[in-house]
Order: sequence, then structure tokens, then C-alpha cells
Amino acid sequence: MAIDAVMLAGAGDPGSRRFFYELSPRARVALSQLPLTAATVLVALMVIAWHPALASDPLFRSGMLAHAAMFIVACVVPWERLPPGAVLAVPLLDFVPIGMVRLAGIETIIQLGVLTVIPVVWLAWSGLHPRFCLAMSFLGPALMVWLPLALTGTADPARYADVTVLPVMMLATAAVVRMLSSSAAAQQHALARARDGLQEALDALGREKRLLDAVLDTVGVGVQAVDATGRTVLANRAQLLNKALAGRTPGAKGTSWPRIYGRNGAPLDPEVQPVARACRGEAFADTVVRLGQGPGQRIFSTSGTPLHGPDGIEGAVVAFTDVTTLVNALAVRDEFLNNVSHELRTPLTSVLGYVEMLQEAQGIPAHARRGLEVVQRNAERLQRLVDDLLSAAAGTPDHRPRPVDAAELVRLAVATAAPLAEAGQLRLLDRTPGPVPAVLDPVRIAQALDNLLSNAVKYTPPGGEVAITASRDGDSVVIEVADTGIGMDPSETQALFSKFYRTETARRTAIPGVGLGLSITKAIVEAHHGTITCTSTTGRGTVFVVHLPDPAPGSGHRHTPRPAQEPTEHDAR
Repeated sequence: MAIDAVMLAGAGDPGSRRFFYELSPRARVALSQLPLTAATVLVALMVIAWHPALASDPLFRSGMLAHAAMFIVACVVPWERLPPGAVLAVPLLDFVPIGMVRLAGIETIIQLGVLTVIPVVWLAWSGLHPRFCLAMSFLGPALMVWLPLALTGTADPARYADVTVLPVMMLATAAVVRMLSSSAAAQQHALARARDGLQEALDALGREKRLLDAVLDTVGVGVQAVDATGRTVLANRAQLLNKALAGRTPGAKGTSWPRIYGRNGAPLDPEVQPVARACRGEAFADTVVRLGQGPGQRIFSTSGTPLHGPDGIEGAVVAFTDVTTLVNALAVRDEFLNNVSHELRTPLTSVLGYVEMLQEAQGIPAHARRGLEVVQRNAERLQRLVDDLLSAAAGTPDHRPRPVDAAELVRLAVATAAPLAEAGQLRLLDRTPGPVPAVLDPVRIAQALDNLLSNAVKYTPPGGEVAITASRDGDSVVIEVADTGIGMDPSETQALFSKFYRTETARRTAIPGVGLGLSITKAIVEAHHGTITCTSTTGRGTVFVVHLPDPAPGSGHRHTPRPAQEPTEHDAR
């Protein structure tokens, strides 16, 4: 029920206004009637004290009793059960006792008519039926002053005009109050909308924060957000455990952690610790650190991203990923590969040595010689696999660069791959036009070329072609190996150089291999500070391109010239 009466609660006091609207409708109507009742009681006391003759006037007493009756009506009527406009009956009926009191005291206290302003303000401020209320703000006071004249038979227009000042003033007062009420209502509505919008935003922010906390606490990665001074703004449960492991006490200031160590186990200086680096604006990833001491020490891969603002670094986000299990597994794997490879190499060397001795012996039957060739071929294949395993376990291969002719290395690699190409009925082409002087490790590069050529021959079906080209491009040596083989999906080339990775097609067609050749080749190329790239199309072939920067281009090293010639072809069809 909308009851915006005379606001005793205070139009400018939000607390009082809130108190007023928290009351029941009956209490609000009584409170709105209270100012007129209080003013009427004050008038009665003044009249009793200074105008006893007026106090004994029957009309005055009737007006007082009518005021009392109106207050009782305001207090006892169940306004909450009535339509909202029913409350307007109270200020409208107030004009009757006010008119009686005014008429009784018109010769004694002429100001009694000013009591009319209270019901007028109530009508104008209520916000109910604005036009009706404005009209009654004039008609109510007008009838109050004109009716006594009409009842006494007065016909002089001047007498009616004299008393019209009061209803005109009441109408002006009502108009002003109505404008103020509309403005206040508009402000209240605007504040209510703003309050509702702010509450919705706060609720949404609270939901997002709860969701973010739940997500961060669910993931196993420790996440920490800090401000520019290194003070923690946000940290999930995993990161709190990481900080405790590193000896960081809750509430400690600064970015230094007591028990944090580098990859090799040496203590990290405070300025190179992950949080400090991120706060300085450094962006880093995959930086390995150790947290804690003794058997409980854990290994973490850390990354940091600074937060840039208009005034510089505003903070950073740091992530700690526990890689202890992975690092230990890799160490065990490398140790296993190294031990197994060493254990296999010795007997393989003996097998190959005795096979060569038997092949040189006289009088061996043809079928036995063919069997020895099978044994030798498979032993050599197993030896290459052992070499690959050793290279994978060793990590970055050492290299000893010296002046060589890259074209000669290509020729030897083609000659080595020729038997395999012949068995696969492929054309193997050497398209290197002439000498390609370079400074590199011939043993390592030969190993890389053997891997690329054997890989190309292995994945090219009969009737296909494998071509290799070596050339100079400024200060670099460029080697390209292209085949017309089965190719692969472009998405597979991204993981092609990972250890033990094999494409889905290779696994499905059971092409032999363990997925180490390309990873070893990449390690050899990168040891020379070079790059290797791969482009491939399913069903159309693959191209590997190796760029090797020459550490001493044009240094004057002389090489035995290789005359320009047509491409050398090994065709076994």
C-alpha cells in the first residue's frame, strides 16, 4: 500500500525514511496524522490559556472533538485491507474540523486557517491521483472559507474574493510540494535502481569469486597473484602448501622464500626467485626449482606473467607445477636406457665381429652365407637402435666442428641408404650440384643425414622417390630431404621431434621404429645452433629442411673440389 504522507520520518534522512516505510500501513497513517493532531492540541492549550471565551465556544469544541475523532480513525482503520487511495479520505476530512476551528476563532485568532497546510501537504506528497489531489488542495480550502459565507447569506463577491487568498496559497503550496515529491521519488527510484544494480554486480562478483576459488582449489597447480610489492593478493590451496614447504610463514612480507633451491640444488638468491622475478616484470616459463629439504623436497616447474598497468608493473601471477614424479621418471628412464644400451653394445660388437670373420672364411655354403648376411643385417639394425638409445639418454650430443665438404657427407649418406632404397624399389637422388664447404661435425651431421634418409626411405612406398640436396644460403648450409611417401597430418608434425613419438599411420601400418631418430637429429642440429623444420601432406610426401649456420663462413678453408654433375640416381627397380 503506497502511503507517502507528510514525511515526519524526514525527507532527507534515509535512515528515518527507511524506518517510516518499515512500519505497518496503519502506523504510517497514524504517524502522518500526528502533526495535525499535535498542532491542534497546541492550539487548544493556547486558547484555554489566553482565550477562555473561545474555548467555551461550541463550534470550537466540536472542531477539537472532530480532530480527535480523525486521529482515532487514522489509528484504528485497517488500511492494509483497503485500496491505496482510501487513505486520502483522512486529509480530505481534515478540512472539516480545521474549517470549524477557523470559523470559531476567526474574530480571535485569524491564523487558525494555516492548519490547512498540513492536509494539503499530505495530499500533494502522497503521489496518489496527482490531479485529484491538486484539485482538492484548492477546493477543500475554498469550500472551507466560502461555505460559511454562503450559509450566512453573504452575496458580496468582494467578501468571497478576500477569503480566496487561502485556497490559492494552498494550491501553490500543493504544486511546490508535488514537484518536490516527484523529484524526490525520481531520485529514490534512481537510487533504488543503482542500489539494485550494485547489489546484482556484488552478487555476480561473489559468484565469480566462489567459482574462481573452486577452480583454483581443484587444479593441482599452485597459483599465486601478487601486487607490485610482492604482497599476496590471491593464492589457492596448493600454493599455500607450496609456500609452507618452502618455509614461507603466513603473513610474511617480501618475496623471499627460505627453502627454495635451483635445479642443481643450490640455494636461490632472493632476487632470482620466481615471485621476485615476476614482480620485476620478467615473463618466464618452465623454470625448475626445488622446494623444501630432505626426503620431502619437491621439484616444481614455475612460470610467471607480469601484470602491466598504465603506471607500470601492477603485480604478477606465478604458477608452480609439481613435476617431481616426472623428473624422477625421466631420470630412471635415462638411467635404464643408458645401462641397457651399454649392456647390449658389448655382445653386439662380438656378434658383428664373428659374423665378419665367418663371412671371410672359405668354403662356407651359399645358404649359410645368406644366413650370415641376415644375421649381420639384423645385428647392425639392433646396433643402430642401441646407438639411438644411447644418444637419447645422453641428451645434448657433443660436437666437434671442423672444415668439411657437406656435399661429400651427403654422397656418403646416399651410398649408405642405397641398399635400403634398392630393397624398397625406390629412386634415391643426390641433387647436390657441387662442393658445399662448411665447418661442422662430420660424424654428427652424417648421423643426422642417415636418420633423415632412412626415415624417408622407410615411409615411401615402392616406386616413390627420395631426394637430398645440400647448398649454401649466405652464411648457412641448407640441407633438404624430400620424399613422395605417405606423408602425415600437419597436426602430427608439431610433436614429430619428441622422443619416442610415432605417428598414427606409422603405428597402424606396423612400420618398424621406436621414434628416436628425429629427436636425435634435432638435438644434433640444435647443437650446431641450427634449425630443422618439417612440412608434410598426407598422401603426397614430406620435406625436411635443415639450416646450419657456418661458424666461419668464407674463412678460406679449402676443400677437395667436387665437379658439378647431374643428380646421382640410385634406382633399384
